[in-house]
Amino acid sequence: MRFNKQELTTLATQPSQKFDKEGVLFLRERQEGFFRRSEISLERWCRLRGNLLFYFKSREQWSEPLGVIILEQCSIKVDSPTTEGPYGFHLVFEGGLSQHLAAYSEGERDAWLQSIQLASYDCMRSQLLALQQRMELRRGQDPDLDVHMWRIRRGHTVDPSELPLCEISLACDNLLCDGHGRPPNPVLVVHVYIPMDGVWIKYAKTEVVERSSNPGFLNTVSFRASDGLSSETRVRLTAYDVREHVSQTATPIGSSIVTLGAVQETDRLRIPLRSPSGTTVGFLSLTVWNLELEDKGGSTESTPCRSAPENDIGAVFSHRRSQSLPPRLGIKLKLPHQGHLHQLFANPHVQTYRFHSGLGGDISVHEVMAESRLCFQFPQQLLALWIQEEKELLQEVAGMGELREPWHSRQVELLDRHLQLLHLYSQAQEHLQAHRGSFFKPSSRKHDRTLEFAPVNLHLQRMWVQNDTLRKSGFYDIITVGAFTAHSHKSKNGGLIKLLQQLKESPGKDNSSLQGPTKISMAHGAIQAIKQLRREVVDGMRALMKLAKEKQTAGMLPICEDMISKTRILLSLWDPGLVEEALSFVEEHKVAQPVPEETLDGAEEGLGSLELWQQQTLSPYRRITQQLNFDLKSPDVDDLVSPDSPRCTRNFWNLPTNGTVSRLKGTDSNVDVQKSLSQSESSQRDDQFVIFPDADGEYKDEEIDSTNEFNSKPASHKTGKNTDEIEVDEQTPITNGLETDPGRKFLDTQAMCSSPSANYYKPTDEPEPWDLTQLNIEASVMCLVSKVKFLCGRCGSPAVRLRSQRGMGRSRSFRSGLVCHQVPTEETNSPDGVVTVQPTSSVSSKNSSQVEDMKSIVTDAEKEGLVKTNEDTIGLSATMSSDDVLNKTVDTVQKAVNGAVVRNGATVRNKFTEGLDFASIVDWTCELRPSMRKLRQAMDGLLKTARLTHSVFRVQEDSRAAQKACNVRYRRDVCFSQALTSLVTGLMAKLWCQKPDPTFLMVLTTLGPLVSFEGLLSYYGDEIDMWGDMAVAVEDLVTVTFILSRCAANASSSNSSDANTINNNRCGSGVQSQQQPMPRVVGSRTALTVYLPVPDNVHSLLPLTSPSTPAVSFNVTPVFFNVGINEMATLAESLGNTRPQDKSNLDNYERLNEYYHRFRKLHLPVEPPGQRGPSCAPLQPSLADLMENLRVVVHTKQSKNVDVLHVSSRICRRMKGLRFTSCKSAKDRTGMSVTLEQCQILMSEYDLAEHEFQRALDCMRSEGSRRENTCKNTGVRKYAFNSLQLLTLPRLYRPPAGTYGSAQT
Repeated sequence: MRFNKQELTTLATQPSQKFDKEGVLFLRERQEGFFRRSEISLERWCRLRGNLLFYFKSREQWSEPLGVIILEQCSIKVDSPTTEGPYGFHLVFEGGLSQHLAAYSEGERDAWLQSIQLASYDCMRSQLLALQQRMELRRGQDPDLDVHMWRIRRGHTVDPSELPLCEISLACDNLLCDGHGRPPNPVLVVHVYIPMDGVWIKYAKTEVVERSSNPGFLNTVSFRASDGLSSETRVRLTAYDVREHVSQTATPIGSSIVTLGAVQETDRLRIPLRSPSGTTVGFLSLTVWNLELEDKGGSTESTPCRSAPENDIGAVFSHRRSQSLPPRLGIKLKLPHQGHLHQLFANPHVQTYRFHSGLGGDISVHEVMAESRLCFQFPQQLLALWIQEEKELLQEVAGMGELREPWHSRQVELLDRHLQLLHLYSQAQEHLQAHRGSFFKPSSRKHDRTLEFAPVNLHLQRMWVQNDTLRKSGFYDIITVGAFTAHSHKSKNGGLIKLLQQLKESPGKDNSSLQGPTKISMAHGAIQAIKQLRREVVDGMRALMKLAKEKQTAGMLPICEDMISKTRILLSLWDPGLVEEALSFVEEHKVAQPVPEETLDGAEEGLGSLELWQQQTLSPYRRITQQLNFDLKSPDVDDLVSPDSPRCTRNFWNLPTNGTVSRLKGTDSNVDVQKSLSQSESSQRDDQFVIFPDADGEYKDEEIDSTNEFNSKPASHKTGKNTDEIEVDEQTPITNGLETDPGRKFLDTQAMCSSPSANYYKPTDEPEPWDLTQLNIEASVMCLVSKVKFLCGRCGSPAVRLRSQRGMGRSRSFRSGLVCHQVPTEETNSPDGVVTVQPTSSVSSKNSSQVEDMKSIVTDAEKEGLVKTNEDTIGLSATMSSDDVLNKTVDTVQKAVNGAVVRNGATVRNKFTEGLDFASIVDWTCELRPSMRKLRQAMDGLLKTARLTHSVFRVQEDSRAAQKACNVRYRRDVCFSQALTSLVTGLMAKLWCQKPDPTFLMVLTTLGPLVSFEGLLSYYGDEIDMWGDMAVAVEDLVTVTFILSRCAANASSSNSSDANTINNNRCGSGVQSQQQPMPRVVGSRTALTVYLPVPDNVHSLLPLTSPSTPAVSFNVTPVFFNVGINEMATLAESLGNTRPQDKSNLDNYERLNEYYHRFRKLHLPVEPPGQRGPSCAPLQPSLADLMENLRVVVHTKQSKNVDVLHVSSRICRRMKGLRFTSCKSAKDRTGMSVTLEQCQILMSEYDLAEHEFQRALDCMRSEGSRRENTCKNTGVRKYAFNSLQLLTLPRLYRPPAGTYGSAQT
């Protein structure tokens, strides 16, 4: 430790009366010699003062001390008793050091032991606390019991919407000065008496007013009936004089006791303060308000007013009186309506204030800080999506089959990488699910890897203001959250920004590696596009099935046209050259799979091949894939599984033979989900395929009904029926699709878009030629459209041609080279007729094989009644080229559909209609179902090939670059999860926790809201990484699409969809079991969609939807301005390191400016200055002036340019945007920023008096909710600033005396 030798010497040589004990002790000291070291006990004169034990060589008055022992963090160990002296003991310090001391006699030793034990600071502090407790208990107070602890014991939390019994404002006058004429530093403490327990509990406290005998306090006190208070409750108000701020040492001035009933009966009460001796030491004034609900007499929740209702204060326009004047009689202040705050936020902390305006009136302020219930719930949904995506990629790579070296090792590396990621994501999800306790992640756990996907210290900071003079009130929300960063990933390299730049720049050695990432991204993009288009095509099928069930021809043809255009795009997505390259690679490098010699039955095929594998030496690839059970699936079943709903349809094969549904729980989170299904699916395969069955069966009626019940939004708008059911359905959760009948899930787009595809090639499969895949899609679309036209009475209309004749003859050599190894097998077991290529041991010539493929397509059409002919009429022969075969087949199918085959100069009817009597078709859905199934399976084949191509390019990627990209992606996911959770919290607070704002909803539905992130990170040290992570996470929010979906009913209603709501009774919140509206996220990593439920009163203000736009969707425009304010920022600026931060602020200004120009075109009305005319309102700069001001300050080179933050926050609020404030842990710097912003709002919009600004700021920082936030995070009610940091903070960001000190940062 550091010490001042001169000061210690002066302290040690003072007179004897200054010391607690003096005497002779033997000290064991180390003696240094030439040959050895020894320890001997020497007699020393010792003097004890406080916790300092000085020892001297002699007792002479002027001798200097030889040393000092500091008696802290030590224990005493007494030596074993001896018959003769000296009598010794050890001082054992933490860390292992010890000092031996001894006395002449046993009595003297015991006296020294007693003095040393009482000397430490800890001992003195415990004595002080014990004395305080004795005094408090003597006076009938429980010293450990304040109102917060009282509420915790009763299992009760404050409801900000509760109407208090009354609210009082306090002031004192004529307080006595001390003997030197110095006025006191008064503070008032309010206690209430609880008769049940017979104790006084500390109920509230005001701020400290410096040096004033006539203080007026800004904090107000609200008395709540929920705390057990009534008109008989006794209230004691005590005034203290604070002598020292840091330790809060205070002496009582005087107190008064009144009953709450007496306070409620009057508007103003002045009572004397009595000292303990009974003399009057001053007077206390209480100003009393009775509040009423803000929306009393206004509109109901279901029919909100578009403009704020006029308050019924009457037409008397006069100033609110200040506290020095009696208030006007009959005045009623409003209590803000907080909406459904208690359902989305927990553990609110409420603080109320009364400030003076410049016009002599009062400004009423309610400050609320609450924890978000979404903090640990929402990231679980994102993790579920990423887990499914990793499973997809894992199965994709395994589906390639085993490759030869050098690709085999790369393939195994890729599998290992996905398994590792799967493990990390799954563990993170489990930890979040297992979390119990508070609803926020404290800053002390920000390095905890188990909760790294949850944002740090996420809170809603809300201020409600009412200025009765201006007749104006409003909510101001800020979401406070720690920086979006991966704290546990130590890397001083600039965060995600630098890592992503390095990834882009790294492939510069050879050209092949340059093309790798672009091919991978192209393939991945194509897969996502195929999934999206297929989802839309299936939506069309659902709409057709609904119309077919109702036999409504109106609307069928437009749906068909839309499906035709979608399938056209589907066929043009892929570059055939890339597919050819990938399939050639697989053909060249794939290890031949062992095929059993005997042809096994369907039930034994998969298991037989597994037994054969087990007899051989397993390669790493086979060992991994066997563990994952990828090869246990039966090919027949696999071809029929729907691609994007495996959780439903995989279990669909597990239906018992009696037709009842067996529900498998939890299979969607297992990698080896096929294992549980493979045992039963083989024995039940033939009789359980009921997806669109061809013939009437036991499932048919159920299937038709379910198709109608599970209709989608587009279908509902076209028919105009069942709209309410559908909107409820929009809320049906997709996280567990096994709860309902799997049969109806075949066309469930909600399950499709959230779960991984089960459609992959198996390692034993040979890939299907690209042209065959395209031909299957064309033929099935033509079949379906022709049937629809027949049902609509338009069977003579021309057929559809999806591709031009020219595009049919591509990649001849590639196709013929592939087909020579394949012969299609007749699939008599399954009712599908789509061309599939299965591996067999026989080999034929390429042309005859190709002809057989084409014949099977025509045979398909013949089954449908499209073609009734033989091979000769088509003109296929084994000598034709593959392209001629393709063209000839398509022409024949099209002519059959179109009825264009000419016989003797006359056009023959469509073959499809022959043998069909329109009147005899009872069920249209039975006619459409087979064609729809075939189209679905054909699209599945397209996706299979796309996935295979994607996995080939990923295996070819450089392994080191791939590993680096994988690490960056994981870090990016961590940061993005924190950012999106915070953003969704802000949006839900705006939509659910206040009255609907029509202007905000207008901006939301046209432009999408502006989201302003304010950062206070320093561009130095670890915080550079945090800044880089946060910048990328904020930028990634642009890619998220939000869709507003109507919540079935208000969350308190009993008929709301309980599947979508979650009861939150943790922490003993005391709120009744009310259901929480839960946002849900679907899609893929690159294209996420978040469904936000909205209450009825918000939904009624949204624009009407149409069939083309079935739901209101929007994207946000995020901007991120960062300016460091602490001592690290001073260091960074002095070193000139802040250029990246400045450039980022400039770029974000450009984005904000672009948004402003779009916002200006909306021509929204300027916010009215107030109800009493512009003369009384504070002057407000226009939005254009603010934008110009921001342009100037962003380009200004200035140290700690916090004006950027102030101006951008005002612009955000004026454009109805959402505000977010962050520092490292959203505790200290964020607390300073949020309180400053709140006071600036009061000054600029509510006419807070200029001379009151600093006082109001100090009051919010010392007694407001942000001080409580520091206590929740660290257990200490102090901001973690030291004196050095305080000097480097900008003046407006400095906390008041006594509120900061040494605490955990």
